[in-house]
Amino acid sequence: MKQHQTTLTLGILCVIFSVAILCCKKDATPEQPRLIRYILYTKQDFSAEHDTIRFRIYMATKAKTLFDSGIVPMTISAVPDQQHQLVFEKKVPFGYEKEKLKVGFIYDIDNVGESWYLDSCLVGEATKTVEYSFK
Repeated sequence: MKQHQTTLTLGILCVIFSVAILCCKKDATPEQPRLIRYILYTKQDFSAEHDTIRFRIYMATKAKTLFDSGIVPMTISAVPDQQHQLVFEKKVPFGYEKEKLKVGFIYDIDNVGESWYLDSCLVGEATKTVEYSFK
């Protein structure tokens, strides 16, 4: 009977010890979301330019496009100056916190073609600002 009590006591202590370890284990701190801030403006006078321009906000890893979203088409003359700049913020999608990113603007001008302004957001950069002065 004494051996049975000892075995039972050891079993209960093992359960209590295991529960205590599980309860005291700290949860891994979740990664803070990275933020990409896109800023678009011009310092030039395009008031005579009436071709349509279509800007897109872009974010990608080496292997996958994460975000590619168009801004409302406008005439080149409507691209705002620095005092009226367009500002967009986009969080990096979950699962890509530790990836180097390509971020920036892609734009297409009617009857001219496509061009871009791209930068990189390195691993560990919590906030990246992509500021593009359209020329």
